[in-house]
Amino acid sequence: MFFVGEAPGREEDLTGRPFMGLAGRVLTAALKSAGVQRENVFITSVNKCRPPGNRRPRPDEVASCRPYLAEQIDVIKPRVIVALGSHSFVALTGLKMRMSEARRSPYLYHGRTVIPTYHPAAILYNRSLQASLRFDVLKAVEIAQVAAVREGGLRPVRGKRFQVRLSSGVVPWDKHDRFLLIRRRDEGIWCFPKGTVEKGESLEETARRELHEETGLRGKLLAHLGATSYVFYDPAADVNCRKSVHYFLAGVPSGQVWLERMFEDSRWCARTEASRLLHYDNDLRVLSWASKAALRLA
Repeated sequence: MFFVGEAPGREEDLTGRPFMGLAGRVLTAALKSAGVQRENVFITSVNKCRPPGNRRPRPDEVASCRPYLAEQIDVIKPRVIVALGSHSFVALTGLKMRMSEARRSPYLYHGRTVIPTYHPAAILYNRSLQASLRFDVLKAVEIAQVAAVREGGLRPVRGKRFQVRLSSGVVPWDKHDRFLLIRRRDEGIWCFPKGTVEKGESLEETARRELHEETGLRGKLLAHLGATSYVFYDPAADVNCRKSVHYFLAGVPSGQVWLERMFEDSRWCARTEASRLLHYDNDLRVLSWASKAALRLA
């Protein structure tokens, strides 16, 4: 079981351990009522540093910490994730709704069940919510006892069949020294526009379509940069995938960006900043190709 809160507070800063204040006692009591020892679950928070003045973390701070959180989940491989409060629920699912509504059903994060519930700190101000917290923790315990551990992300699952997938994408370039990155809402990871090659489409047609659909921009394809490939497990289809992505350098006016709903932010940046923001080695390799091509065409 993997519990996710908002951010460290004063007691957490002093002790170096999560949920050590009054809210921590509420959480420990909820675990005990479900027959679970606190030492047998993993507890962390979306944000890894205490925000100044104990304010709520800003969206850019959440995005900076989200890849670390995703890696923690990938390493620990929990059977169930409990989102403590709306902040962690939004960070994991991208869905914004009242907790009373969110609690009506479980959700998925990379193939793992997510149980949203009230933050233990909320119980300190409204004791009537304590029963709901304990009910949700007990529900998480029951799911953890029967749920199969499912792999996600970039790690294939042994014994599952492989499916070949083909995608095409672009590196938008302002024809000077900046490239456009977009940030996924579900993972908070910066990347380039890309998507699946539809039946009857050429790689170039897919690249132009994805550029427009994901950013609202149109541009001219200037060079084929190359192709990256990787394998991963798709829990929705229950198959391992061998995916190849062909990338093109596109000359794009740096105008107004209109992001598709699955993305939450965009940024024009020079290669140095882009290298710092990109998460995956494949994307860094594509950036290197794009920089060399842009230098030739400038």
